[in-house]
Amino acid sequence: MEDFNLPLDRDILQLQDHVIRHRRWLHRHPQTGFREEDARDYILRALRGMHFDRITVLAGTGIKAVLRGTCPVRTLAFRADMDALAVPEKTGLEFASEYDGFMHACGHDGHMAMLLGFAQWLSENRDRLKDNVVLLFQPSEESVGGASPMIREGALDDPEVDAIFGYHIMPEVPQGKVGLKAGPLMASTCEFGIDIMGKSAHGAMPQKGIDAILVASYYITMLQGILTRKVDPLSQALITVGKLEAGQARNVLASRAHMEGILRTFDSRVAESIKHDMMDLLAGLERSFGVTTDFRDLVYYPPVVNDPEWTARVKEILPGGMFYPAHPLMIAEDFAWYQQKVPGVFLFLGSRNEELGYIHPLHSDRFQFDEEILLTGIQLDKNILLGLGGIVE
Repeated sequence: MEDFNLPLDRDILQLQDHVIRHRRWLHRHPQTGFREEDARDYILRALRGMHFDRITVLAGTGIKAVLRGTCPVRTLAFRADMDALAVPEKTGLEFASEYDGFMHACGHDGHMAMLLGFAQWLSENRDRLKDNVVLLFQPSEESVGGASPMIREGALDDPEVDAIFGYHIMPEVPQGKVGLKAGPLMASTCEFGIDIMGKSAHGAMPQKGIDAILVASYYITMLQGILTRKVDPLSQALITVGKLEAGQARNVLASRAHMEGILRTFDSRVAESIKHDMMDLLAGLERSFGVTTDFRDLVYYPPVVNDPEWTARVKEILPGGMFYPAHPLMIAEDFAWYQQKVPGVFLFLGSRNEELGYIHPLHSDRFQFDEEILLTGIQLDKNILLGLGGIVE
């Protein structure tokens, strides 16, 4: 434990068996966005054995649990995401997924287990609790986003939340460290779908048709010109087309091409400008080739931007040696929607441990972490409450 600089209080250490049991049960039962019924029911059973003032189901499979303090100055919220991925597991763990083709390959099983452990600690220490605490178990971070429906259904209301905290297990950060940065931390994402409709014809008579594959190829190539010639070089942005489907036979012009991709930036205004340019480019191809096109937003998350004041407070709370200077990443997180409503801090909980072989990236079918980091996450939550004066020492 000392090798990884994890200063854990005795009452946190006592939660270890419970937290590992939670994590392993949740790992065996992965379900994707808005289908997390197993996790929801498991978490509800655990919370109902504690001393919360109110437990509410939100967004179908999400949960809000409220503990009211004795003399609240503020309300602090802590969030964990719940959904798994459609990834066949290859970890070889004895508690591997029991659902073929699905896996907790992004650490959300650990996030839920940590928040359940924190819930138990809060329940056992509720007489010391001064401020209100809200725990949010949120579905569907990986797909269309569960934060927005959670917010619409009251996640941040009654009591009104003053600040929210979340973290993600991160294999790019060394185990025992906590990655933290004020300001932009994770990119906004516009996940888009585009259809290009041409006209089918025999491949030997191309003049009688309109080749959707040719137009799609022009479009994908020209997209990169938007980034290099329409965007300020000091603004970070990327466009990736990761899916392209077209054609039915080798000797027939494709009448339709379908593509899907992502647009990532750290500035929502830049994202809107790029999206406008993307649609202008489609309009130009319509005039040039006679195709028709359709652009659809599939998913949108704003950028994760950590509130400077609250981030500074958290940095002061971190024990010596745990702080790890995080760098902005082009991955996205719908935690950003909470930050659109209240100040928030998102942190990276380090899990990289080359000695134990925990080096695989998020979404890998071999992603795994040392379960000792679960207690680090709970200790971090406790330290935030202590550091902000939310509990009586």
